[in-house]
Amino acid sequence: MVDVTEQRQAREKLEQTVSLLRATFDSITDGVLVVSKEQRLTAYNKRFQQLWEFPDDALQGAPDTQKSLEIALAQVKDPERFSARIREMYSDPDMEGVDIVELRNGRVFERTSMPQRLGSTIIGRIWSYRDITEERRAREKLERAASVLRATFDSIGDGVIVVDTNQRLTAYNKRFQQLWGLPDDVLLVNMDVTKAVTAAAPLVKDPERFITRLHEMFVVSDQVYVDTVEFLDGRILERTSLPQRLGSTIIGRVWSYRDVTEERHAKAEQERLFAAEQNAREQMEESFALLDTFLNNAPIGLGFLGRDLRFIRTNDALAALHGKTREEEVGRELREMTPYAASTIEPLMRRVMETGEPVIGLDMALEVPATPGQLRYWRVSYYPVRMKSGKVVGVGAVVVELTQERLAQVERERLLREAHEAIRIRDDFLSIASHELKTPLTPIKLHLQRLEQRCAAGQPVPPQLAQKALTQVERLTGVISDMLDSSQIEAGLLELERERLSLQELIREVLADFRPRSLHHPLEYEEYGEELVVQGDRGRLQQVLTNLLENARKYSPQKGPIRVALTGKGAEAIVSVADSGIGIPADQQAHLFERFFRARNAPVSGFGGLGLGLYISRHLVERHGGRIWVESETGQGATFRFTLPVED
Repeated sequence: MVDVTEQRQAREKLEQTVSLLRATFDSITDGVLVVSKEQRLTAYNKRFQQLWEFPDDALQGAPDTQKSLEIALAQVKDPERFSARIREMYSDPDMEGVDIVELRNGRVFERTSMPQRLGSTIIGRIWSYRDITEERRAREKLERAASVLRATFDSIGDGVIVVDTNQRLTAYNKRFQQLWGLPDDVLLVNMDVTKAVTAAAPLVKDPERFITRLHEMFVVSDQVYVDTVEFLDGRILERTSLPQRLGSTIIGRVWSYRDVTEERHAKAEQERLFAAEQNAREQMEESFALLDTFLNNAPIGLGFLGRDLRFIRTNDALAALHGKTREEEVGRELREMTPYAASTIEPLMRRVMETGEPVIGLDMALEVPATPGQLRYWRVSYYPVRMKSGKVVGVGAVVVELTQERLAQVERERLLREAHEAIRIRDDFLSIASHELKTPLTPIKLHLQRLEQRCAAGQPVPPQLAQKALTQVERLTGVISDMLDSSQIEAGLLELERERLSLQELIREVLADFRPRSLHHPLEYEEYGEELVVQGDRGRLQQVLTNLLENARKYSPQKGPIRVALTGKGAEAIVSVADSGIGIPADQQAHLFERFFRARNAPVSGFGGLGLGLYISRHLVERHGGRIWVESETGQGATFRFTLPVED
């Protein structure tokens, strides 16, 4: 009997090893195919079958190599190249190679081929296939991104250079080379940047400072630097240096150079212009301050308007006319500030700007917001505002108020008229007074002469002669009394003696005294039913009513009735005296109660009187707290009414 224990143990160990190799063979990510020296399939793993999508029957038993090749050729993009590569590998048993296989469905395999050896003997060939589709796509995407970045890097306006921590050049763009004008041989990647610095230093104004500054920046740090580099040719570059990072690690430094020559020149020019503008503005403000001082202290209205007729400058005097302040007017349109006069003023101003000819001394009269309801007078002038070139850029307005002068002129004219009227009234008064005084004196003298003759002859004296003389004396006394009353009224010396009076009794007393003097004019009296009591001066109220009755008798035709009426209305008593005489023209009724006034249709020759009766009556009625007026039409008679306050 043979002991096979060791043999069996060796076989089991071999099987374990084969099992382990098989498991490893099937678990790798590459698809592996083993072909014998006779080009027959000897082994493959599951990944190979998955990658090439071979059916199970194509690889079972003794698989047909030609059939498997046909399945593979049907999937690749370039079957001829695929086959040629296989033939090339088999032509040299020792050859090893790696190539790319592209499939029709878009997948890409990396194929590796090497000889299979048993000891030193080649017994076949091993083919491995790795799916690099995603890897290739990622690499292509990365290459496209890198291409875009490179194009962007080369197209930006700044010149950029990148140096690693060992001060070796890692990248630069075309703009950097253009700005510095450096040759290609000093800008080689991985070259020590010192050569580039040495070539650049002679181009700048201060080479020593330039080199020192670069060495300071080469120190690895988080510091960001910004400064400028000035070239001998006048150019100025703004330099920015910042660390280059890979994650959180600093791996180098990036310099960017921007040509700011035009920008700096423009900035310098801008600063120069700004300074000039500031100087011009200060001069303009000084000029405006002087102008404003002149404008605001001028006693007349002054203003300047642009071609659009907006106020550019104005003074308080002109703004006040529009009811505004200077600040409110500046920038506002003329039509907005003077809507009441714009239709007149605007055409004049536009004509001045169009023709260049001023309008001087135009007189105007209008109301302004500052004094509504009051007509004011102005003399205005408009002048073209010109630049040194002669171009008209606006219009200046000069407004001089003539209201006080005009009012003074009107007042002078009024006073002159009143003086003339006073002279006329004086002359009329002297004429009337002479007539009124002389009229009763003549019959008095005649009656006295007749009395003297009779007394001398021893004849009896008829009573009527003395009565007639006394009547003329009373008339003369009345004229003198009116003159005295008028003087006392003007001097404020007329006094009243007030008492409780019954108006009915007072009117009846006056009518009883007046009837003998009014034989040719029937008197009609309409009395109020209720007693009306007033607080007044009996004699003065009798004087008022007597004056009205005398006027009615004087201006009424023969047998024309005189109507007297007493009525009550609220807290007032109303007394009226109406006649059917010549009436009073409407334009003269307002003056009827003035001193010495006589209606033009009542000449002295036809109607006596000094023109004081109604004047005295008005004063007496008003002193009693009443009022007096007339209602009349020419030829239709007149009705005089006056009121008195009654007591409860």
